[in-house]
Amino acid sequence: DRVRAAAPDGYDVHLDTSGRGVLADAVESLARGGRLVAMVGLGAGPAALPVSRLYTRDASIVGFAISNATTADLAEAARGVVDVLTGTQWRPRIADRLPLSRTAEAHHRLEAGRVRGRLVLTPS
Repeated sequence: DRVRAAAPDGYDVHLDTSGRGVLADAVESLARGGRLVAMVGLGAGPAALPVSRLYTRDASIVGFAISNATTADLAEAARGVVDVLTGTQWRPRIADRLPLSRTAEAHHRLEAGRVRGRLVLTPS
């Protein structure tokens, strides 16, 4: 409800990074002419896509797989992210900094859902 209240006319772009088959909700959140970008879901199995709601909004769905990006694409995207972050007060929440030797521990913490923010792995 809060998501819909924040943009009563819908969103221009919805990035589906959950892979949990919530396409119906995503389509409902789109503005007229909006775009749904599916970025995950290879192992999620089939998901119901409400085609009638998609086309009556003149909306579209596209896929994005970072593995298809070239080195140049990735470099350009990184520059864009740096530009955006440089011009804002937003900073990532860092939950913990761990040496690389504790990577397995970091992975277990992430899998267990015990991390609020980012874990930063350092060389030492």
